[in-house]
Amino acid sequence: MVSPDRILIAGAGDVGLMLGAVLSTAGLDVTTLNRSGRTVNDTTSITADLTDVNALRVALGAVESFDVVVFTTAPDDRNEPAYSAAYVEAPRTLLTALAHHPARAVLTSTTGVYGDDDGRWITASSPAVPSRPTATIVLEGERALASQIPTVSVRAGGIYGPGRTSLIERVRSGGVVTSLTGAPHWTNRIHRDDLVAALAIAAVHPSPPAVAIAVDNEPAPMAMVAAWLAAKLDVTLPVDPSPDTHATGKRCRNSELKDMGWEPAYPTFREGYRSLLANI
Repeated sequence: MVSPDRILIAGAGDVGLMLGAVLSTAGLDVTTLNRSGRTVNDTTSITADLTDVNALRVALGAVESFDVVVFTTAPDDRNEPAYSAAYVEAPRTLLTALAHHPARAVLTSTTGVYGDDDGRWITASSPAVPSRPTATIVLEGERALASQIPTVSVRAGGIYGPGRTSLIERVRSGGVVTSLTGAPHWTNRIHRDDLVAALAIAAVHPSPPAVAIAVDNEPAPMAMVAAWLAAKLDVTLPVDPSPDTHATGKRCRNSELKDMGWEPAYPTFREGYRSLLANI
């Protein structure tokens, strides 16, 4: 059981810095680590490259230990070397640089490790059989980290929120082809703020599961989401002339997070995108 006091957020970008603000507001001693030097109030900042063990040792200096390390690293690109650097090399290098291993790690992972593509329901205990090389690397990183330290892998759906409005822009420009008559292509998403809350509870919960899926309460067909956004934006989308005849994608459940007391502030895409549209 972990009673965290000192938390390190490694690879602190947008999600990690928001997490730092949430945890420090809750009274925890938070350190953020990234290459940019970006930080938030009431947290200690360390600037270093997570894949450079010597630089990490120098940057960490006399720091003795942390109770929990949360990895919010993200790949710099969509290629396999970038994924390997973010999900395999960075955690391994940081644990090598730390004088003492934390009692727990939390890894921001992806529902992409489930390669299912027939519309079936997925839970945290479903077999993880990736269908893409990059997702295979993410799963490799999960397993490598868990072999060194007790780890909670938080497998997130598609993240959207402030600064993550690509679907809105695609719909606005007519770049989404849709059909409400074909078989559904199921999608799963989570608002950035709800992912931050999920990572926070995984970091401080006394007995979290090894895997938790971070998605909202309602998997939704992409055509439904696109049509809803198009109506709000007052645009007409092109219709797919040959829609799917069999369901694709997957539908993910967030049961493990719910069992820990987490509830999304944006339970479906409607609440989340309505909030975004009001501010852009």
